[in-house]
Amino acid sequence: MWGSFKLDSIKDLIRISLKGFSQVMLIDNAISGGLILLGIMLHSPLLGLMALLSSMIGTVTGRYCGGDQIAVSHGIYGFNAILSGIAVMLFLQNDWNWVIALFAAIAAALLMAILSRFLAKWNIPLLTFPFLFVTWVSLFAAYRFSAMHVNPSFVTSSPANWNLPVEGKPNFFLGLIKGVGEVFIIDSLWAGSLILIALFVAGWRFGVYAIIGTFVSWLTAYSLGVDVELLDLGLYNYNAVLAMIAVGLMFDEKNNFPLMGIFAAAMTVPIAAGMDLILYPKGLPVLTSPFIISTWLFLAMRRTIPIFEPQITEK
Repeated sequence: MWGSFKLDSIKDLIRISLKGFSQVMLIDNAISGGLILLGIMLHSPLLGLMALLSSMIGTVTGRYCGGDQIAVSHGIYGFNAILSGIAVMLFLQNDWNWVIALFAAIAAALLMAILSRFLAKWNIPLLTFPFLFVTWVSLFAAYRFSAMHVNPSFVTSSPANWNLPVEGKPNFFLGLIKGVGEVFIIDSLWAGSLILIALFVAGWRFGVYAIIGTFVSWLTAYSLGVDVELLDLGLYNYNAVLAMIAVGLMFDEKNNFPLMGIFAAAMTVPIAAGMDLILYPKGLPVLTSPFIISTWLFLAMRRTIPIFEPQITEK
């Protein structure tokens, strides 16, 4: 089907590209991906179009540049490309922003293909690392090259925000909706709502785990004494949602209780605090680094400590 992109293969490309959107949330479902894309489109048609193009170009890059063909068919080479394209569109500002965004999408897919070969023998998932690396490199370049400019509205959060006193009562529902939207670096109730619906469409566990992950991070952050406004914006939640789904669904499902996923979700909060202190002086956002670190930590624990060793299940 990939010999040449005729009308019938374009349909396949779109279907696989939609799966790329769902893969951001660690699921494999084109319908869920379509709902997520719709949410992004409602927030910004231009951003939604760029996200779709990024997924398509990431998929094509994976297909023709050494990516695993089964992984390609499941949209694996699209999700890092999507996030990279969105990040460039949001964080950088110049007349050729869309060109840089597409190059970022290609770079993320290439990095996915290259690193997958090295890490496959250790069975280490790359998660959103290619997106993280490409976005940070893009921002570093923008700070040094006059042809690239950082969007003036982009301001990394201050480390002081982690020590603000708790004032008022946080809105759990608002934090949940905005938190899942922040996975795509979007502050939108429409986008967040459709992404949450997309999770339930893919399977009730995905939606329930997202809610649990939000509650755990919300409770952890609130207990540590954080600014309520940041809780309502979902800035503490999105990494926890991803970690909860990744670790909670990758451990032995026979336990019927996502204990390790809960721990992983809670761990993203202090990790985010530490990463913020490290990255803020360099002008870099935390993005999904807490999710990656927490998930790798708990997956390593699962493989090295016998009592935590689960039976691996497919997503």
